[in-house]
Amino acid sequence: MALTRKFLKAMGVEDEKAEEIISAHVETVNSLKGERDDLQEQLEAAKQAQKPKAKQADPKPNEPGENPYKEQLEAEKKAFEKYKAQVEAEKAEEQKRGLYRKLLAEAGIDSKRIDSVLKVSDLSKVTVKDGAIEGAEDLVNGIKSDWADFIPVTETKGASVAKPPAGGGGKAAPKTLRDALHERYEQKG
Repeated sequence: MALTRKFLKAMGVEDEKAEEIISAHVETVNSLKGERDDLQEQLEAAKQAQKPKAKQADPKPNEPGENPYKEQLEAEKKAFEKYKAQVEAEKAEEQKRGLYRKLLAEAGIDSKRIDSVLKVSDLSKVTVKDGAIEGAEDLVNGIKSDWADFIPVTETKGASVAKPPAGGGGKAAPKTLRDALHERYEQKG
């Protein structure tokens, strides 16, 4: 089954979340297609290298430049190291986003607005050390001031009344049953 907006909507996913899911899926598919194309090129290069060349002596393994397999191995090692660094950077960025998301929640940002705030936040200045964001308290204070409109008010105060209403308060309630009965039957009589 294909991952489509219609499928996500049928599952009850909000339109905003569905767009995020679709964009993340497109990025994943595009990167996989890029890797596939790179591997296809490498396969073609390997096939070309395996074709026997007419009247060529075996290359000496210790001489650089004459052994195509050694050069190919070095190129593969460099590509692998580059890929590994890219994966580590993506993991670090994802960890940073997750920690910043928690920081936004701790600051009191409405849970429905956290994704919106994350989209426009610049995380390049945020540093993570030992699984925690450095300077988290300063960031929370900055978040509270910058994103105050997204922090819901959970406490309401009534207006201060400078002059309370004048009214004498009426009669005091009877304190005993006898007084209550006496008051009731005197009024009817």
